[in-house]
Amino acid sequence: MSTNSAEPGEFRESPSHGRFAIAQRPATLREKVHLGFLTARGWGLFASGAIALLLAFMLGRRELLAVSLFLLLTPLLAAFLLRFGNPALNVARTFNPPQATTDSPVRVRLHITHTGRAGASIPLTDTLPEDFGTGPGFSYPSRNAVQGSGSWYEYRLRPATRGIYAVGPVRAQVADVFGLAARPAALDAPSALIALPVCEALEPTGIPGEHGSHGQAASNRRLTPDSFEVMTREYRPGDTVRRIHWPATARRGSLMVRQEDYRATPRAVIMLDRSRAAFLAQGVGAEPTLSIPQFTSAPKDSSRRFEWALHAALGVGAYLAQTGFGIDLIDHRGQGVNDVSASGTEEAGELFAGPHATARMQQALAALGLEDAGAVRQDTARATLAAALKERMREHGDRLVLILGEPTEEQADAWLEVVGARSRVTVLCVANREAHLHPVISRFRQAGWSAVAVNPKTTLTEAWGELGRQT
Repeated sequence: MSTNSAEPGEFRESPSHGRFAIAQRPATLREKVHLGFLTARGWGLFASGAIALLLAFMLGRRELLAVSLFLLLTPLLAAFLLRFGNPALNVARTFNPPQATTDSPVRVRLHITHTGRAGASIPLTDTLPEDFGTGPGFSYPSRNAVQGSGSWYEYRLRPATRGIYAVGPVRAQVADVFGLAARPAALDAPSALIALPVCEALEPTGIPGEHGSHGQAASNRRLTPDSFEVMTREYRPGDTVRRIHWPATARRGSLMVRQEDYRATPRAVIMLDRSRAAFLAQGVGAEPTLSIPQFTSAPKDSSRRFEWALHAALGVGAYLAQTGFGIDLIDHRGQGVNDVSASGTEEAGELFAGPHATARMQQALAALGLEDAGAVRQDTARATLAAALKERMREHGDRLVLILGEPTEEQADAWLEVVGARSRVTVLCVANREAHLHPVISRFRQAGWSAVAVNPKTTLTEAWGELGRQT
């Protein structure tokens, strides 16, 4: 823990996010009781007053009665004034960088100020998730604090896994000047620290759907900007107002919106299977469950194989985005990752494209976990996925990347039926023992797809190179 008296310019407020809803403000029983609790000194004084009161009745001494009332009421009055007379502390928590990356340090800075008269030194502790251990302790005001500017405190964290961590609140042990009463208090609400997954850079390879020595996607721009029949479609509930095409609306007499596939480059749909059955084997040979923090909500489940699959989805998506594709990242039920992840970006429903595509994908995948127990039936999920793929992939230049767990031969046939006859399909299967997937991989390759089986120890670069050799 370090303290400073001036704020460096590189620290910024962590951006707020509407999805990060606090389920319930952390509060102990003592925090809910406004009068606080007596300390050992306060209880001793109160007990002395009770004994004096008993003696006053037994001996009939009025002067002893006055002393007993003084001893009884003094600690109670101290506890009452502790709630209303203690100076209020204001806490501002910042992160540098604002979003962390797994296994990389992030600096947490606290700026604490007070309103009203400054009292005695107050011990403070910042609350950290269990993964980080006990929170750092410090006292307010700091020894090098400047009058009127508050106190600055700084410490470092290193998230080991991705997710949304709840850092805070700062807790104080507030006491009166005589030490008769004390109560713990939460000075602020938890702050959301997003830990992003690491994105691995991939080398250009001749995977299907790309052209040229630099792997640039072929252009698919419309040459007839007045072709409203092709460029637009009727307005549907949920469409953003920004997509309304006013010239086509005036011509048709009804609301028309630009088609989502009107773009200069084709689309790459990356389907990341997040079903529990695919990545969390039960019974004999069950794999350990990993927890992905979800701020103040219950954590999501994950596994080593699913972490590899998510890492692959991010790496492949970032590579394709850099080569000119618009990335549509969905799960096994055809839902956009932005819609099912607590860390989804505000541009839900939009493609990941442009210079910030990788950063947006990292944030969307940060809190993604396996589906909750009691999900929909597999046949219903396949029908929903088939409809989603039909809606999303309507261009000759589109390509599809399937990232699966450990499918059986029957499930492989089901995937072939759902996807249909498409030549630009890449499949990555993640299994504990990839040798068990040879029949499944053979089925995919016989259909003309590029397919490879990996295990959690395989590097993404090795799997990417194997896919490149199949083109």
